[in-house]
Amino acid sequence: MDSKTLSDTSQAVKLVVERFGIEILNDHKRFCSAFADFAPKLSKENKAFFVALSENIGSIFIRENDDVLAGKKSPDEITERAIKDISEYLNDEKAKLVAMSIAAALGWKTAIAEEKSHDSDEAASYGSSASLIEDLFKRAQNGDNDACFNLGEHFFYGRGVKQDYAKAVKWYIMSSDRGDCSSQKKLADCYYLGQGTERNVAKAAHRYEQAAEQGDYDSQKALIKCYMIGGNGLLPDTKKAEYYSKRYSIPISNGTTEDTLKNAMAGIPSAQFKLGNMYLHGTGMERSPETAITWFKKAAEQNYPAAQFNLGVCYYYGIGAPRDRITAVNLYKKAADGGDLDALNNLAGCFMRGEGTQKDQSTAARYYKKAAESGLAKAQYNYGECCFNGLGVPKDMREAVKWYKESAIQGDPDGQFSYGWCLRDGLGCLRDNILAKDMFEKASAQRHIGAHKALGYCYTNGTGTPKNYASAADQFAKAAAGGDKEAAKLLIACYKYGGDYLAINDAKAHHYAKQYGIDYDMI
Repeated sequence: MDSKTLSDTSQAVKLVVERFGIEILNDHKRFCSAFADFAPKLSKENKAFFVALSENIGSIFIRENDDVLAGKKSPDEITERAIKDISEYLNDEKAKLVAMSIAAALGWKTAIAEEKSHDSDEAASYGSSASLIEDLFKRAQNGDNDACFNLGEHFFYGRGVKQDYAKAVKWYIMSSDRGDCSSQKKLADCYYLGQGTERNVAKAAHRYEQAAEQGDYDSQKALIKCYMIGGNGLLPDTKKAEYYSKRYSIPISNGTTEDTLKNAMAGIPSAQFKLGNMYLHGTGMERSPETAITWFKKAAEQNYPAAQFNLGVCYYYGIGAPRDRITAVNLYKKAADGGDLDALNNLAGCFMRGEGTQKDQSTAARYYKKAAESGLAKAQYNYGECCFNGLGVPKDMREAVKWYKESAIQGDPDGQFSYGWCLRDGLGCLRDNILAKDMFEKASAQRHIGAHKALGYCYTNGTGTPKNYASAADQFAKAAAGGDKEAAKLLIACYKYGGDYLAINDAKAHHYAKQYGIDYDMI
């Protein structure tokens, strides 16, 4: 280990702890923001601290500090334990650097001997792998679902880290809770097989359902299987199996492509609808929207609501057929009459905008409300918008908040964002900045552009949270990447002027000004 790097790193850690207190070791984001301010040249080391402290390594030093300084416990023993824990995520050299720097910053006197390094080829290979894991950790902690899933995969298969199913499950859970379909499916498999966690078919079914509702065909089949067979924590439930079989148009028998084609050819509408979806999405066969339209039509002619809805969507957007909003509206009406709530919601939207039919906001609001009262989250948000803006109904802030909240509870990002907006400004409800920030966080976890920007404002203004310009810049960057011009200007301002936990960085400010085509001097 380079003694100068150790000395510089230890000094930077010491400055951070002296300024903010030892408890900052429990907050990896605040620590790393402050560390970057004190030691901007130690960016690689900063990344290592981000990984280590995000896994609660700092708590070891906080818990044992008083006893070590009082001579009651050996600093070497505590530091060695920390190194061992950190080594699960970082290579040996970086693990030592982090632990020894913290120990030195706290005034611990250690005498840990340097170990022999691995041979050069192995070290280079592992170092490269460690760098990838560090990057995944940072991205995952910042809300990147792909990074969470990939980190879970690394632990599941032992790629660049020691294989650990339990840690894989941890990262799959984090990403699943943020709505990632691939993670939900993989987590369900872990629960079903008992890999990294206790086998629990009930939990598996819950996660399979989450992925199934996002269209994952394998999860749909697995969910039906869970209720047909049952298992740990879940009793067999034929009625539920039949319900999901009907919902996803998957025969309980086996659901193979050959069976689907055979049943579709025999005129069974559920199979025709399923076959249409398979052609539309390229599931189990080559994608062909035109062929999908053919099968949707066959099922729709038999008054199958889900097929009528899908066919309407295809005509509305011009998928596999010329765009025809009038035909789309007629199909939405038929599907809605058959009880399809998504069709009712889309039909309301057409009346609201006057697409394929005469504009009629009162009818639109009535349809939105009907779908909302039946529990459709998207319709609850849309009816909330009607009440908030006075579209087809009298303006009523309290009623709007009621429906935004209902939508938010079901996890709809638009509902979460709008409910958070009302809570923040006290519109139709009592002001609650903490809950508002929580709503913005939930929506931003689903990549809602407006929520990213709103969360950035929370961090710059100290709304429901301490001011943190580093966190604000991160949120503004995500909103800017999604096309929000105002967020891009705010991002540039953060780096141009700096703020709490964010040092002025003129180079970055110019970089973003150039990237988003904004006049730097006007910021």
